[in-house]
Amino acid sequence: MLFILWFKWEPENTSKVEKLWREFKFPKEVKVIGRYLLIGRHISVAIFDAPTEEAILKITYPFRELGVPHVNPALSLEESLKLMEKM
Repeated sequence: MLFILWFKWEPENTSKVEKLWREFKFPKEVKVIGRYLLIGRHISVAIFDAPTEEAILKITYPFRELGVPHVNPALSLEESLKLMEKM
């Protein structure tokens, strides 16, 4: 299933977050579609496909003391519109 993760951290944690990003490896079962930095906002975004809740926890857990990870399932707009037509 497709997920969007946005991670917000406090400015004083920027160097720690940057260090962890350089060392962090996504789990093998996760397909990363894209990673982005919202410039000037202390927020990063990742779009990925993950098969289980455990895989999501493997992604968010290492960052738990540096900020707040938010994860939501996502559908393409086109797919969402098709589903809404059926409702």
